[in-house]
Amino acid sequence: MIIPAPTTTDTTIGVMAPGGAVDPDALRRGLDALRAWGFRVRTGEHVLARRRYCAGEPEVRAREFEAMFRDPEVTAIICARGGYGTAQLLPLLDPDVLVAHPTLVCGYSDVSPLLGFLMERCDLATLHGPMVASDLAKGLTERSAARLRTLLERPTSVWQEPVRDVLVSGRASGRLVGGCLSSLVALLGTPYAIETAGRVLFLEDVAEPPYRIDRMLTQLRLAGKLDGVAAVILGAFADCHGRDERDVVEAVFADVFADVPYPVVAGFPAGHLSENLTLPLGVVVEVHGDEGRVEVSPA
Repeated sequence: MIIPAPTTTDTTIGVMAPGGAVDPDALRRGLDALRAWGFRVRTGEHVLARRRYCAGEPEVRAREFEAMFRDPEVTAIICARGGYGTAQLLPLLDPDVLVAHPTLVCGYSDVSPLLGFLMERCDLATLHGPMVASDLAKGLTERSAARLRTLLERPTSVWQEPVRDVLVSGRASGRLVGGCLSSLVALLGTPYAIETAGRVLFLEDVAEPPYRIDRMLTQLRLAGKLDGVAAVILGAFADCHGRDERDVVEAVFADVFADVPYPVVAGFPAGHLSENLTLPLGVVVEVHGDEGRVEVSPA
């Protein structure tokens, strides 16, 4: 796994929109937050472009993404926002260009397919974490801001985090993969479907009722993507409510993972409408199901 160069206040963070159209005021607030941290920031020429619900034509977004990688001063790209559209870029990107200029990419939600592409096709570590015109524009907690800045500088930094719920006990380790459940399920049956065997799978989502979470997890299971994983980490599933108090997403998790032979923990504070702690994808993590803890330990 290629670990890009450190991102510090002596380097530049690029900001571009690989998916959904961006609100100018939210972008400005997020950029101000990055600059207040002391970072130099370079926005993509087309970051505010719009084509229906996307931030411009797919070809233009793909070329702007590659241009950020080619820029020698840019050591990290923090996506402006998620929103549908990043899957359109995958067949348009040249892995050779990206590998030749390793750059750390941070985002989540619909950016998940892009993060997976970088890991699988380019062997690049990435960050599942806050974005500029959403999280940074609203303001991060002190802990979330500190984790993001630490992992921008070194994605393999040692950290550990308790998790609220242990669904299946046990201990396992593996490279961390995953992201937004609905975005990842949409890639099944394509050449870009997530690879999960031997890996620690992280999943989160927002505003999906329990039956849809059930449907998507069932689709992952039927596709064999829940077989052979090392462990599962369930993050924030905010606003995933049913019609009454008996229809809860926690019951879906209990059913889907009832008989699995690997540890499953839930309630990790990452993803939509949560504290959204940054997670390093592609890095080996350990899941301590018995102790309710996830950590990256020294190599």
